[in-house]
Amino acid sequence: MGKVIWLFTLVIVLAACGANESQSTTNGSTPSEPLPPAEATVEDSNFVYRLFTEKDVYDEFGDTAIFAELTYVGEKESIDIYHAASPFYFPIEERIRGIKVDYAMNEPLIVRTLKKGEPFREKYIFAGGYSDADDGKSVDFIKTLMDKGFPEGEYIIHGSAQFSTADSADLTDHEAFKMKTDIGFTVTKPVNK
Repeated sequence: MGKVIWLFTLVIVLAACGANESQSTTNGSTPSEPLPPAEATVEDSNFVYRLFTEKDVYDEFGDTAIFAELTYVGEKESIDIYHAASPFYFPIEERIRGIKVDYAMNEPLIVRTLKKGEPFREKYIFAGGYSDADDGKSVDFIKTLMDKGFPEGEYIIHGSAQFSTADSADLTDHEAFKMKTDIGFTVTKPVNK
């Protein structure tokens, strides 16, 4: 009877070890869902928000060309928008590592005039950070982004344009906008030539 209990316990322990092994091998694997496209557009009755990257694949730590555009398409010749330091936010997600990096920004009240049909464009610059509450893996990843640029991985930019419009100078009748979309790209180690 003691041998049966011992054998049963051994089988349970081995099964548990096998379950842990299969979890750890799938934890760092590439997700099966495809990345979002390299360009995405969101339209409103008066505005078009476009988020795009010039390439689907970049070299590790190389230059990237990621942009956001906001175009006024309403009936007036121009419109004033009100926003923080920029109307554009670029939070990052690296899928393979499972790390998300928020986008920090100063929040003064900036007034910008958009002329009808003329896109206002800004290029992505890193503006994330970390805190003592972040785990070591995330901190190391964010430090690499800050110091060197994008390491090898699969990236999603969860972009948004956030701004307000108002018909009066005191902003009492303002309308807030938050236009959101995602784009994706891959970063690979460069091939030696």
